[in-house]
Amino acid sequence: MSILDILNDRQREAAKQIEGPVLILAGAGSGKTKTITHRIAYMIKELGISPYNILAVTFTNKAAKEMKERVEFLAGEDGKRVMLSTFHSFALRLLRIFGDRLGYSSNFTIYDVDDQKKVIKDIIKSIGRKDDKNLKERDIASKISKAKEDKITPEEFESLHQYDNGKIVAEIYRRYNSVLKNNNAMDFSDILVNADKLLDLKDILSKVQEKFIYIMVDEYQDTNKIQYEIVNKIASKYRNLCVVGDENQSIYGFRGANIENILNFEKDYKDAKVVKLEENYRSTSVILDAANAVIKNNKSSKDKNLWTNRGTGEKIIIEECNDAREEAQYVAMEIIKGKATGKRYRDFTILYRTNAQSRMFEEKFLRENIPYKIFGTVSFYQRIEIKDIIGYLSVINNTDDNLNLNRILNVPKRKIGDKTFEKIENFAKDQNISIFEAIGRAHEIGDLSANLKTTLLDFYNMLKDFIILSEQMPVSELYDEIVKKIGYKDYLTSSYDDYENRIENIEELKNSIVELEKVLENMTLRDYLENVSLISATDDLDGEKDYVKLMTIHNSKGLEFPVVFLVGAEDELFPGAKAEFDPKEEEEERRLCYVAITRAEDKLYITYANSRFMYGQIDNFRSQSRFIREIPTQLVMTNKAEVKPKPAIRNSYDNSGFKKMITIDDLNKRAKDFPYSKGEKVLHKKFGMGIVKDVNDKKVTINFVDGTKEIAMAVADKFLTKA
Repeated sequence: MSILDILNDRQREAAKQIEGPVLILAGAGSGKTKTITHRIAYMIKELGISPYNILAVTFTNKAAKEMKERVEFLAGEDGKRVMLSTFHSFALRLLRIFGDRLGYSSNFTIYDVDDQKKVIKDIIKSIGRKDDKNLKERDIASKISKAKEDKITPEEFESLHQYDNGKIVAEIYRRYNSVLKNNNAMDFSDILVNADKLLDLKDILSKVQEKFIYIMVDEYQDTNKIQYEIVNKIASKYRNLCVVGDENQSIYGFRGANIENILNFEKDYKDAKVVKLEENYRSTSVILDAANAVIKNNKSSKDKNLWTNRGTGEKIIIEECNDAREEAQYVAMEIIKGKATGKRYRDFTILYRTNAQSRMFEEKFLRENIPYKIFGTVSFYQRIEIKDIIGYLSVINNTDDNLNLNRILNVPKRKIGDKTFEKIENFAKDQNISIFEAIGRAHEIGDLSANLKTTLLDFYNMLKDFIILSEQMPVSELYDEIVKKIGYKDYLTSSYDDYENRIENIEELKNSIVELEKVLENMTLRDYLENVSLISATDDLDGEKDYVKLMTIHNSKGLEFPVVFLVGAEDELFPGAKAEFDPKEEEEERRLCYVAITRAEDKLYITYANSRFMYGQIDNFRSQSRFIREIPTQLVMTNKAEVKPKPAIRNSYDNSGFKKMITIDDLNKRAKDFPYSKGEKVLHKKFGMGIVKDVNDKKVTINFVDGTKEIAMAVADKFLTKA
């Protein structure tokens, strides 16, 4: 009996094609992971190919972990020897081994987006442009990353951007590269760019090619220019390249993903074998028919047609709501009804186009006591208290990491300000030593008080002790030593009103370290920091915990849910306004809709509102998304007479004929009553039970046990529930 017997005909055809280039066009829910993992096991167990010669790359830790587990189950111990990782993890392995060829030591630090912004902010300040509102750290970080991934140098960037601050951004780009190199640090773009540079060195490329004779790439439609070049350089010798993907799920163009990579694979490899996987095992035929109908409007689609044996299923429910608050009310009530019929909260997922849409649902779920979790907003690892502890660990691993050194120097408070750090920096430059070494020689730095010199030396010696301990004990025990030695819990208690939540967070960090130690045998500090740096927005999604999941459609890719609410399906929101003027933008938005629809297993709701706050104003003339109108009417059910655009109000035009935007103040003046009344009991998240003393359109005044508090009406719903 063959390992491949369990596959369907098309999957088996794809898995059996081992030699030469292969393109597997795998539709949503068509069992691509099953096909890939059985293909690898077949290569090892039945064809006798060495697992050490197989490289398989994907995009998320979650996907890589699932694939590893399946391969190990199918191929046993040999399965553990396959290099199966994310693109960034693979690139990091190359850089840890060969990074010295580019001037990096093996313990380099990886900077995340917040770290990038901090470096850029300091550079803007140093060149005297700190008050320039046109220089936003996040925008500049994005431009630098894009330039790196497109192999554009600072000099080329300057010549390509003669206007729009091109010269100053190019200078920031130059200095940014210099800071990272001096700190022995890389950002996420550097990881791929530098790995690609290593493969330009013939001796290294030859070693990599001889090791990885068979290459598989998952989610090929999401590859960018650098990833494309890395893959094709390694594959160029033996040409045993198998790429798996779905052009209809290419939704990361804004991150640099190039759909042309998958569309042009047959041009790049004219002898490629092409196999389409079209049988879907996830969704009902109603859901698939809707997805097929929407995506066929894209010119970039390769004419796949998803089908299933699961049965017809329930019709898609289209719900028209007056406004976003009613939309949240409708979704909450449907969840409550579903719960009453035996469903669990974890069966329900809400997908939206932008993170800002989650607020109404959060407020409503709090009122209705519906447990929920939001994925992909503020990452656990971006919280201040987590960044502090990770900062200590990063400096212990890499003492050249001046960004994190500056962060922890005054955490907890040591009365070390920016001016002191500037003096340390100047001393380090004068002596041609690192800032860490300069702190260790604080007694030589003039114009510092005796107390400050002692504080700096104590800090230096403490870190030296931690470095020694990091080589002798597990990361979890090192964590304990750091938290205890610096008195971090006491610091949180004295510094933050919500200290209890913050202490819970750092305790959860300890749990994450212990869990990873169980998975990675003999995990080093460097191993841990590397894993933390590559965590994605939905890696902590736990299918067993009973809560409603809320996330953007982008974050839902690769996942599946029994019941999906696709909310905010209105033109100018989904698709966004740019789609009106850019056909490529409209096609990517349509692919995003296809992804959203195909996340649903059993039931799909699509909601839209006639009125919604947008950019601080209310638009009373919303219309349902064009994507709704692309779904055949026989597949949908609605409480309204028909599915078509229908504005809520038609009597608020100004004399010029343009839409009149109603402001928040207008609404307050028109309000007949307020959400709270005098004498009413309310419950505040922080202050506890209280009684409303006074209320108007600006604020609500409440008597609590600890005194009277005034809460702005605009944010009252976030903190108050009626008792």
